[in-house]
Amino acid sequence: MSTKIKIYLIAGLLFMTGAASHAQTAELATTSGSFAPGSGPVTSSQGPISLMRDNNPLLNVFTPLTGSNVTTVTMALSNQQYTGLPYSNISTGLVFGAQPTTATGGTTQQVDPGNIYAKLGDFLVSPGGPTDNFYTAASPLSAGTGIVTGATFVFPTVEPNGAAFLFTNAQWQFNIPGGPSVHNSTTRYYYGDLVITFNRFIANPVIHFAGLGGSYRYCPAGLDPTNTANWLSTFFSTELDIVGFTGTKLSGNTYFTVSGSSITNNAATPNGASVSTVGSGTLFDEIGAASGSVRINAAVKTITLKVYLRGCTTSNFPWSALGSASGGTRNPLTGDIWGVSVSSELSQLITLPVTGTTLTAALNGNDVSLNWKTVTELNSKQFEIERSTDGINYTQIGVKAAAGYSTAPVYYYFSDPGMTANAYYYRLKMVDLDGKYTYSNVAIVRKTSGIKGIKAFPNPATDNLNLEFSNAKGDYVISVLNQSGQEVRSIKATIKSSVEYVNIEKGSLATGMYIINVRNINNGETFVERVIFQK
Repeated sequence: MSTKIKIYLIAGLLFMTGAASHAQTAELATTSGSFAPGSGPVTSSQGPISLMRDNNPLLNVFTPLTGSNVTTVTMALSNQQYTGLPYSNISTGLVFGAQPTTATGGTTQQVDPGNIYAKLGDFLVSPGGPTDNFYTAASPLSAGTGIVTGATFVFPTVEPNGAAFLFTNAQWQFNIPGGPSVHNSTTRYYYGDLVITFNRFIANPVIHFAGLGGSYRYCPAGLDPTNTANWLSTFFSTELDIVGFTGTKLSGNTYFTVSGSSITNNAATPNGASVSTVGSGTLFDEIGAASGSVRINAAVKTITLKVYLRGCTTSNFPWSALGSASGGTRNPLTGDIWGVSVSSELSQLITLPVTGTTLTAALNGNDVSLNWKTVTELNSKQFEIERSTDGINYTQIGVKAAAGYSTAPVYYYFSDPGMTANAYYYRLKMVDLDGKYTYSNVAIVRKTSGIKGIKAFPNPATDNLNLEFSNAKGDYVISVLNQSGQEVRSIKATIKSSVEYVNIEKGSLATGMYIINVRNINNGETFVERVIFQK
């Protein structure tokens, strides 16, 4: 954001029709009750801040999240690259809650206290702040909906979304020992990390940014300050990289650019305003700040954003200047003020390290084949396979390493050879990296439960495999599983005759061993056999 104080307000209640969505979201509100706004500059972590349930994301009607949906966020600064800086009120390159001083005269450079937490649309020097349509609360909502930046509404229950505000110190790049750092559009400097931590895993959370960009201008003494041609300007912008994940732009203004893991400002002259300020009484059009929403393409508990400051080739001078205007020496501390907020669809809040697990067991001769899949895995360590002969007392018979992290289905297979009892009971102990665990369903195998009268031939097979059903009338599901236990083909068959055949073509299946699992839909009985498709 610009180095001058800007506040953006829209009067009146905006009733939105035609684009309403019934999706409920978890968002940062301005009055969550768990965060004292305060003022900076500070480097201490901010939070935990409670996300609020937005029952109508188009109108921002907030209520507390309860039960298993309770979600908080904490923001912290780490890996600071510039420390021990010689300024009043600020000693690091990156802080929460600061704004450039507007002091004129003197030699002390400082930042003034600014809001640590305020409306997402708060912007230093009115107007020019980001507008609602730059933001999207969650992926299921239409682009540009679900977030209220800071409008003033008549309806008292409607409130804007909140954000934490940071300051990237540009002054140090001017005062750095040895002279000002290189200042152009292709050079940027790493300042440190902004770490956003949730109290739980969230699938594809959305991060909102307000006002990435700033400037500093002055009119040399003796020149007419009402003539814009007499002023000299420098421009710069905060930019960010997502560590370990990619992002997708959901919405934003024309300068807000997301590519892979990078969030950048493509303005030719990065500046403080997210929208044009022409006609607002300002001497210059301050437009040039990047604002918008980014979806993180992963299920995460912690998001680390590397923070950079980039210069601008079209600047008249680098980063700052000991200039003068209207006869008075001006020596403010320059920097970029920007805001960060978060939101998510309620259905994307994840409570368990492993979800969507169903264990199945089938007898193949005297061996038992166990198959299961997971829908998501977060921080998972391993699956401990446990077996019982009475359904009460279980013994661990094997361990299968877990994927650890996945938002797509993962398939698992385990074989228990040489069944000796009449019945086996199986369950999975699903262990997380932190030692926590949960149990799966119990799968039962009985020696007498196999389907009689089914035969697979030829085995090995080349192009076609036949299943012979002899005196086995009924409705069946035939599954072909690969060696990882993943279903690669599924066939439904209704057997009406005393002897009937079902053909399974090799088709595009790779050469190798497969498991044929036949299940009677009516009584759940199964037949399992290993087969080989060869060239």
